[in-house]
Amino acid sequence: MRAMCDFFKRLRASSSGNAMVIVAAGMPALIGGAGFAVDMSQWYMWKSELQYATDQAAIAGAYARSSPETEDSYQTRAEQEFAGNLSQTTAFASDPAVRLENWATGTNNSVVVTASATKALPFSSFLTGSATTVRVSSQAAFEKGVTFTSCLIAVDDDASGAVTIGGSAQFIAGCGIAALSDAEEAISVDGSPTIDAGWLIAAGGIDQWFKDNTTDTIMENQTGLVDPFAELTPPDSPTPRTGVCPKGKATTTSTSSIVADQVVTRTQSTYGYFRKNGNNWVATSYTGPYKKTNSDTSTTETNVTLPAMPASNTVVNGPSNSGYSWVDGSGGNKVYERVTTTITITYTNPHQVTTSTTTTPDEEVTGTLVLQPGTYSDMTFKCDVVYSSGIYVIDGGTLTIHAQYSQTGTGVMFVLKNGAGIVINGGSSVNLTAMSVSQLETAGVTHEQAVKLAGMLIFEDRNSPGNTGNKFNGNANTVLNGTVYLPKSALDIRGTAGVTSQCLMLVASTITISGNAAMESFCPPNQDASEDDAVLKTNDRVRLVS
Repeated sequence: MRAMCDFFKRLRASSSGNAMVIVAAGMPALIGGAGFAVDMSQWYMWKSELQYATDQAAIAGAYARSSPETEDSYQTRAEQEFAGNLSQTTAFASDPAVRLENWATGTNNSVVVTASATKALPFSSFLTGSATTVRVSSQAAFEKGVTFTSCLIAVDDDASGAVTIGGSAQFIAGCGIAALSDAEEAISVDGSPTIDAGWLIAAGGIDQWFKDNTTDTIMENQTGLVDPFAELTPPDSPTPRTGVCPKGKATTTSTSSIVADQVVTRTQSTYGYFRKNGNNWVATSYTGPYKKTNSDTSTTETNVTLPAMPASNTVVNGPSNSGYSWVDGSGGNKVYERVTTTITITYTNPHQVTTSTTTTPDEEVTGTLVLQPGTYSDMTFKCDVVYSSGIYVIDGGTLTIHAQYSQTGTGVMFVLKNGAGIVINGGSSVNLTAMSVSQLETAGVTHEQAVKLAGMLIFEDRNSPGNTGNKFNGNANTVLNGTVYLPKSALDIRGTAGVTSQCLMLVASTITISGNAAMESFCPPNQDASEDDAVLKTNDRVRLVS
């Protein structure tokens, strides 16, 4: 027993072999930790690869969905992109699930792709008894690009107030205003106009007035604005032509006015006197030296021209009161005077008088000037004009449409060269319609060019120095079917222009609408401007949102 006890005492005191015992005890944990580390690195690798694949799949599906040509194939595109980005998980990854979902305030405006990978790894499956599954999801939202056309476009790239609307003008066409200028205020207001443009687009800034006074969409500091006709070249019509009105034209001017045989105006003034008690005025008797008695004056006029027919033969204006004026006293005894005035106007036999004045030149018109296509040095005619279908080149002169005359033409184009301009005066009757594709081809334009030039009514050559006198002072009888394109010149609009068969688009270096201009009708009912005339096309936008 003594020997055994000594053995255990020596064994207890011995320290040799401790490390082996500790290693043996910790070996399971060491092996387990290493095994889990290896398996976890596999799981992270699977997740990283799957996440990248679903991200790319969602983006590809969203791009496909944003285009009308590919929107029905978004699932196929997403699946192709998913498969193309797998490498390590190809053999055990699931097929991706692709679906549309709402995002933010939109409806079915995002593509969601989900996928998983399942595989048993040696160590983790030994402990858990099952395979491990890694799941991922990606969502990409898309916004389709928008095409903007505008019926009023200023193409100068740096003019301040490139489009200016002033006075009491009305622009309520709702078809858009655009300015390619990058000035601080590219579209401005100068006056108190009435505007409902629908949208305003500028490469620069837009007057704060629009934000304060309209509900129009405001798009400032936009990039990518273009002149929709910048690549077009005007056709030629080289045959020299001249035109002479057949004869003069008698004109009759009628003037109507309201006249009264006699107008008697009676003014009666009554004087009242008051004292001030706090904030109140109290009537008082006053017999001092400054007291005035009632006054009554009248004036009589004969054969008077009136601005409008009186509502009755006697009109009473008043009574009206003046303010309180101090006349006497001091301190709390001040006396104030107040005048009450009544004006009575009596009209005798107010009636309407019409006066006609006829101006007759040497010879009266017996016919209308009919013009043929070709090149003219000037087109200023004081007679009615009918344009035969074709291309009319104005070399240096002016297309002037005078008041009291009519100009009509179907299937015509006016080409302005060497500083030529256009003036439409109020009181004239205008009905001009641009050429169609077939009419342009008949005039010798190639089919390719005819497709691009169809609808162009007035086309200023870019090599022209421009004209500072272009004016539209039209009225209800001014009908312009087609595009007016003046890339080198300013356009001053002070009247009205309508349409019947084609949209009207006004494009100029700068545009000013002023006076009592009323621009309301730019396209016939149920017809919109062509996307070929777009001033801005925004790109499709895709974002990975989750």
